[in-house]
Amino acid sequence: MNIAIRPDIGASARIVQYNRLRYANILINRPVLILVERGTKILRSNEEEWAVPAGGCIALAQGETFDVMNVAEGERAYEARWIAFEPDTVSAFAGKPGQGQPFPRAFPVLSPHAGFYGAFTDCAQAIVEPGGIPDAIARHRLGELLLWLDLAGGRFVLPRPAGFSDRVRDLLSTDPARDWASARLCDALGVSEATLRRKLAAEKWSFQSLLIDVRMSIAMQLLQSTDLSILRVAEAVGYESQSRFAARFRARFGFAPSAIRGHIRPDS
Repeated sequence: MNIAIRPDIGASARIVQYNRLRYANILINRPVLILVERGTKILRSNEEEWAVPAGGCIALAQGETFDVMNVAEGERAYEARWIAFEPDTVSAFAGKPGQGQPFPRAFPVLSPHAGFYGAFTDCAQAIVEPGGIPDAIARHRLGELLLWLDLAGGRFVLPRPAGFSDRVRDLLSTDPARDWASARLCDALGVSEATLRRKLAAEKWSFQSLLIDVRMSIAMQLLQSTDLSILRVAEAVGYESQSRFAARFRARFGFAPSAIRGHIRPDS
């Protein structure tokens, strides 16, 4: 398993999880569509809740935060696949006429049309196996999937302009294992350290808290969607010590990294 990223097109991965776990305050940093293949996904935001059974899809808006539970079926793993859209793709589609209504947070499609499934599969293939599929065709496939979502009654809202913390998050995400220091980050952003602190504080972040959140969010995705050992995941997000990484992960999510893999997969 792996997380596939096709630059300027989108990203896709499969999630496999053996235990019922709750992930708190998960930020959606790209418009995303999730297809549940086995088990149930439950999402909560403010006072709203969405439950998506196997065979259903749910679209999540960029910039929204959810508590997420992936519920396995007995001894069988929870499985899902997701596709993340580049904001430019969503913006281009938003200007086209259609029947779908923009949704502020989430839009479930519990019984998708067979064509919806086919379009989802074609999009995932264009991202995961890009060889022989030109960029123009890949973008067309993503547009077709957005059209199926529109025909089901929903469409992504226009992505809001990126805030300062969004810019920082995107930069840190390009290389989470890097030995980031505030001075190095300021050089990359072209701002002073005082400006960095002030602008992040205005959006209720500090540099260290945002860096940890980025690293732990990426670690969660790697644990769900790759076969990397926990030690390799720790290294991929900048931790030489597996125990220190596990402590950070537990502090962020409330459970150990090994809980995602369950008893079926080893820790190293």
